[in-house]
Amino acid sequence: MSVKKICIIHLNQIGDLIFSLPLLKALRENYPDASIHSLVKPYLQELLVDSPFLDMVIPRKSGLTAKFNLLKNIRKNNYDLVISLARAEECLMLTALSGAKIKAGFSYFPWDLCLSLKENIEGHNSWYNNAKLLKRLNVPVTKTDYVGLLNVNKNKADLSLPEKFVIISPGTSKRRLAKTWQKEKFAQLMILLKEKYGLSAVLVGGADNKADNSKIIEILEQKKREKGIDILDLTGNINLASLCSVMKGASLFVGIDSGVMHMASCLNIPVVGLFGPTDPFYVGPQNKKSIVVREESMECVPCYLKNCKHRDCMKNLGVSKVFEACKQLLIQQ
Repeated sequence: MSVKKICIIHLNQIGDLIFSLPLLKALRENYPDASIHSLVKPYLQELLVDSPFLDMVIPRKSGLTAKFNLLKNIRKNNYDLVISLARAEECLMLTALSGAKIKAGFSYFPWDLCLSLKENIEGHNSWYNNAKLLKRLNVPVTKTDYVGLLNVNKNKADLSLPEKFVIISPGTSKRRLAKTWQKEKFAQLMILLKEKYGLSAVLVGGADNKADNSKIIEILEQKKREKGIDILDLTGNINLASLCSVMKGASLFVGIDSGVMHMASCLNIPVVGLFGPTDPFYVGPQNKKSIVVREESMECVPCYLKNCKHRDCMKNLGVSKVFEACKQLLIQQ
């Protein structure tokens, strides 16, 4: 069948979007003459507007009227292929009502009954699973990682950045607090990186991380006079495109498993990723300049973010172990 129009319905998280980039590349190279559209939450648009793999980025806005108009536009576009990377009921309903000749996605009974082609999810949403879906579609995989595939040329950050700095990304969404590392340990690590390597800290995160990141700053402020700690707090103050611009000047990135970590890895920044309940086999950083730090001796790791009373996989992760990983990457530069 001739495929002239394709629509990809993306998941709502930054990391999931980054994991979709090799899929977009494969589709573009397999269907060079097709018109390829991406449907994303508005805050993620800026990560795709400059992509060479897409012809259009469509925002998936909230509100009943916006959703109704979106469905009308999808049907009007007469897509040959709609791929829903999301298993949410709304996304699968859009796929079902799209009128596309081929409707592809991941199993999620009973909503997946609308799909003409589907694949099972293993572990986490990830490039691993997206690659399986491409193979089911008989689309050759042309790149097996996302490194170098993020093109963001607009909204350059106009900031006075330190000469040498490390990006610190401690936060995650409220639904995934099991992934977090203690604030005191982040503060200790920032002190060590300043003392040993002269790296100032640039603290990043979304608006919902503001309170937690402020507590890290409070801990540092108590030590500032004696240690001379420099910190630039960008939490909740810059958009994703500007954050990409900031990252490109960093000597190192340190953070928990998050979408921001995958942005840094995609931009090929040296990454130290702190992992606990999630599985780096599926969602580890994909660039070669990266080290995953985790407590591998625990039998319950990974638990895929199930409810946990102790969270020892992150609580037992020591500052010295994380600093040693930072040291390994910094001496290679």
